[in-house]
Amino acid sequence: MPILQTYQFPTFEVLIWKVTEPLPFFIEALELTNSELSLLQQKYSKPIALQQWLASRSGLQELFKTSHRDFKKNETGKLELKDKRYQLSVSHSDAYISVAKSKQAIGLDLQVPTPKLERIASKYLAAELLVELKKSPYYVDYLHLYWGIKEALFKAYGLGKVDFIQHLHIEPFDNVLKGNTKASIIKPNFKASYQVFYEKTTNYYLCIVTKE
Repeated sequence: MPILQTYQFPTFEVLIWKVTEPLPFFIEALELTNSELSLLQQKYSKPIALQQWLASRSGLQELFKTSHRDFKKNETGKLELKDKRYQLSVSHSDAYISVAKSKQAIGLDLQVPTPKLERIASKYLAAELLVELKKSPYYVDYLHLYWGIKEALFKAYGLGKVDFIQHLHIEPFDNVLKGNTKASIIKPNFKASYQVFYEKTTNYYLCIVTKE
């Protein structure tokens, strides 16, 4: 796989690449049996969905140096390592795939630019914040970064439904190219704080959160 970018921080690792390989490449890399492949083709009938599954599992194998069979979804649908030695997160957008590894709760979101986020902005940003962000020349960047951070928080939480406006909170930040901030999840029965790393590249926005 042509890895585009790697991140190695004290508390997490991330791999990012652009999928250019044909499906047989991933089938061979994962050493899938005919029965396994048949089941996957039934579950993921759309070629792009199957390709994303195969590519993300190949990425996990590369990052964790273990078989894709060592990962499973828990009772809430969150993908995890069976022995739970590490936490993980996966994200894909267009042809890009990213996977993250950490000893603590982690959430990852990679998003290529899309006009959809402007159409649904009121669903994930409070009205007063949206008014302020619209004043900025970097409004579109903020939309992608706020969305990405909140998606990453949702993945790090991993316990089901959250309200993106009421439960997910991000401290203000000025630099839209690359930086750090803090965020939190506040629910009636849950409260946690997170460190945030974000970056805008030529092709995508990357947001990573790790629990403090």
